[in-house]
Amino acid sequence: MTGRAHWNGTHVVGRIKLNGIERVVAVDRDTVHRHAPGYNDAITWELDRFAQEILEKLTPYFEAEGLGQAV
Repeated sequence: MTGRAHWNGTHVVGRIKLNGIERVVAVDRDTVHRHAPGYNDAITWELDRFAQEILEKLTPYFEAEGLGQAV
């Protein structure tokens, strides 16, 4: 993980490295609730405070979506 992830009011936004490729990602609350273990009912302050950890927990989701593949 690089940079400071944050909650912008609608999405957790930040940078994450997947297979050595740095990507800027944005995920909405519903995606966090469905795919980030331990954050299935996260509220706004938790989304902001733990944004980087949330993105790290979403790594398997990002990889399954193909975000770690070279284009």
